[in-house]
Amino acid sequence: MKSPFGSLVAASLLCSCGHLNPLYQNTSAHPTNSIVPKTGCELAFIEFGEQGSYQDPSQLQNAVDLIKRTPRPLVITYVHGWHNDAGSADVAKFSDWLSEISQTQLIRSSGFHLIGVYLGWRGEITSVPVVRQLTFYNRKAAAERLASNFDCYDAIAAISQAAREAHGAGEQYTVLIGHSFGGLVVERAVAHAINAEMHGHAAADRSLPADLILMVNPASDSILARQMIAALYSRHTENSRPFLVSLTSTADAATGIAFPVSTSLAATTKVFNEVPVPGADQRESERRFYTATPGHNEFLINHETVKLPQTIQAPGGLNALQTNLSHNLIADVFATDGPNGTLELWQIKQTGNVDVPYWDVKVDPSIIKDHGDIWNRKAQAMMAAVFRMTNPLMNPGKVKARAILQKPPARAKLKPEINGR
Repeated sequence: MKSPFGSLVAASLLCSCGHLNPLYQNTSAHPTNSIVPKTGCELAFIEFGEQGSYQDPSQLQNAVDLIKRTPRPLVITYVHGWHNDAGSADVAKFSDWLSEISQTQLIRSSGFHLIGVYLGWRGEITSVPVVRQLTFYNRKAAAERLASNFDCYDAIAAISQAAREAHGAGEQYTVLIGHSFGGLVVERAVAHAINAEMHGHAAADRSLPADLILMVNPASDSILARQMIAALYSRHTENSRPFLVSLTSTADAATGIAFPVSTSLAATTKVFNEVPVPGADQRESERRFYTATPGHNEFLINHETVKLPQTIQAPGGLNALQTNLSHNLIADVFATDGPNGTLELWQIKQTGNVDVPYWDVKVDPSIIKDHGDIWNRKAQAMMAAVFRMTNPLMNPGKVKARAILQKPPARAKLKPEINGR
């Protein structure tokens, strides 16, 4: 006799709405079908199958060719998460954000040309209500295959290599973003590159796979995050620009409630050691890191968004996103749109004594209200601000991360908590 749970799983597979073939397949008649012109930018699609393999390898070549022939490319690569794929509404939200960025005064005056690269996979396999929420383990496993197998990291590396080799320093900039299970993919895909940087194994022209790595509501356990933060902390990385920023809403129930409940079930069959907590003279069971995402793990959170009491009038009629990209705000302050043409001010404030270039940021729910709410106006403005804060041309006061990473391991006395930056 079949169990109700088994019937639901079977229904989810039978009602599969995920795409087994690429939606943007290139053909002899339409060899550049995977490149889609958008307002102010071009969007390149690269799609992967269930085992993390390219569905159409010519999609990567098209993206690389586009990057090489575009003058001063600003390349933003995005890995979507659970409940999305290359045909979901998430595509339009991403491209609309790129279009708005392309119209800002800063980008236009700098001569940058926006290119979006959408890395698509089957984040959704059924549209059946309730049943689709039971696909957590199935889609988490698919994301882990995508992260651990070769092709996804190959695409990420090829994109940054095309930008850097074709255009050189100062003539291009690359950003890598992952949401939800896409954050899991991004974190695992770049971990070995970060390790190569730390130990000086990366060639001078082939450093991290993006100038900025951004994860939003990542649905990954925090074991890898703890290991990376601990390694960076041991190398005395204070006062350096972050190269990896993880943003998690405190109201994200998917990563704050569903994730620990789901992983706690899996944890019953595992054995955990005690491991040191970065920046603290204590050890904790690794189970605490296995069952919590980085943004909900108080042992790892090292920044938070804090609303400042003052507001300002939007300068020259600019909205918050445009103001944040005009880089006239200091001390890691950013703006969000407020009432009656005002701008509300926030600070990404350091908490605790672990000052490393991996920012694990706890985000106020008024900026990101839930797991999928990453493309609202306030969230878009915050992500634009993070781009400004981490860009060396816009934030020259910070030490270059690469110079810090390749110093010999050293650890000075614990740095006291900083109230402002």
